[in-house]
Amino acid sequence: MELEELIYFIVEIIGTVAFATSGAMVAINKRVDIFGVLVLSSITALGGGAIRDLLIGALPPRMFSDYRYVMVAVIVSTFVFIIAYIFRERYQQKAKAVDSVNNIFDAIGLGLFTVTGVQVAIESGFKMNGILAVCLGVITGIGGGVLRDVMLREIPFVLKKRIYALASIAGGTVYYNLYLVGIERTRAIVIAVLVTFVIRVLATIFKLDLPKVKLKETK
Repeated sequence: MELEELIYFIVEIIGTVAFATSGAMVAINKRVDIFGVLVLSSITALGGGAIRDLLIGALPPRMFSDYRYVMVAVIVSTFVFIIAYIFRERYQQKAKAVDSVNNIFDAIGLGLFTVTGVQVAIESGFKMNGILAVCLGVITGIGGGVLRDVMLREIPFVLKKRIYALASIAGGTVYYNLYLVGIERTRAIVIAVLVTFVIRVLATIFKLDLPKVKLKETK
């Protein structure tokens, strides 16, 4: 495995761990059983990449052709479930702290998967199509969470709170442009992930949302 391939493999594994942890926490809070936790966690971690692969015709999607990603997601979500099960009283008492941890892991996963999505687009022959490259990065970053929320019968988080998609768009755009100007690959990854992470975290801390029409409830 060449150095660049190794770097992106490590990035994808870290992103899988981060999103699997976040997805497991959301599933546990929704009181689903262990099978539900495993499924929703895996979908959160790998669903965006699967959608991306389907869009560019990379079949079967990587989550079905490389067992390592699914295995990592399952191991991580099982570990989170066991911790929450054993320490369930403390887990529930520390709900606010748990939510903060969830947001951190989610922000990390969003940044890492946005970058890998853009890189996959570039490697698939879309180097000069910036809009497509960034869109595929965003889909990779948010797609799994959207699928998870739909399965939980909720409005996807990305459509209602914390300028989530904008953080991914910003990070993807930064990475794509750094790639074009020839910035060293590892440095470009770090910068783009930090941009996404910082925007996502600041939006959470300061409760920043996009404008919406607040209609009064009708009786």
